[in-house]
Amino acid sequence: MSVNKEQDIIILLKNFIKSGYDVELVFLYNREGLLISKYELNELSQDSNHKKDMEEVYGAISGLVDNLFKRISMQYDIKNFGTGSFDTPDHRIIFLEAGPEAVMVCVCNYKADLNRVFPIAYLVVEKIAQILEGSFDVKYNSLDIPKLNIYREFDLFLEKYKVKESEPLAEDVILKHHISREKKVDVNFKLIILGSASVGKTTLVNSFLNKEQTTNYRPTIGMNISMQKYCIQGFKDEIINFLIYDYAGQEFFKRVRHEYYTGANCVFVVYDITRRETFDESIDFWFKDAKKELGDIPFVIIGNKLDLDGKRQISTEEGKKKAEDLRSFFIETSALYNKNVIDTFKLIGIGHFFKIFDES
Repeated sequence: MSVNKEQDIIILLKNFIKSGYDVELVFLYNREGLLISKYELNELSQDSNHKKDMEEVYGAISGLVDNLFKRISMQYDIKNFGTGSFDTPDHRIIFLEAGPEAVMVCVCNYKADLNRVFPIAYLVVEKIAQILEGSFDVKYNSLDIPKLNIYREFDLFLEKYKVKESEPLAEDVILKHHISREKKVDVNFKLIILGSASVGKTTLVNSFLNKEQTTNYRPTIGMNISMQKYCIQGFKDEIINFLIYDYAGQEFFKRVRHEYYTGANCVFVVYDITRRETFDESIDFWFKDAKKELGDIPFVIIGNKLDLDGKRQISTEEGKKKAEDLRSFFIETSALYNKNVIDTFKLIGIGHFFKIFDES
């Protein structure tokens, strides 16, 4: 592995640990079980005494993970195992494919909510796979981890994959969930994007579609419909077909919007962090209107134009609090510089993917 790839993976794993999803250690192995890279929460500590105390703890965990990897290789065959979670008395461990070359193992706090960890972990292994194969494009991707505020009711339906009976794979290590599919399906996902005029909705869509950005604003007249295909790492035979409806924010379009809501699986409600009126309208009109029409589907409140942070009128805390009150996802983005954009689309797609699997 080249020095640049190795450095990128270390940065990515460090950012994963720092992101606040209760992940304490991350290991990256090749398919033969040789350690490629790892990162520990302990490495972020400035307290030398604490670091020393944790070295012994993490040393023991490293040995446990090595043993677990060997047992999975013997009992399941790494290439066919898929994704799984394991419980120990003190930790939760998740095991994911990272492309054809590698496997990522995450050691989490025992109280970690796997419904929050798994979507982020799938994004991380996708980035790792791209780094290893040399296709990671910094123009449309990032080593950062998006801070998507996931509301409590978000569910990947992990109970469906819960293993009823399992012999310990290692000392005090029980297989808790095993995610594998025999039925191959395509998943259709209608996503509508709402918000006031010139908040950056079309630029958000173009970022996800990997189109060139432009600083020349062209207002959307009526509606744009785009399609994009996406595969979750480890589920390459299943395709998520994004059908993206970008609605104009102009006043005249409000009169004809309802017929286009039908069949939506998710709604992005976008506001401009530098314009208070767009935030108020995003909640008081767009959110409430779509919620009344569509009911209990995921809503994502998006504060756009992070590139103009110095001019912001709505704080991150205010946006997050409002989204929590509405039981919605929340994230801030820069559509112009593609910050958090692609990952936000993918995270919501991952949630829909598992929901469809639960129903099939």
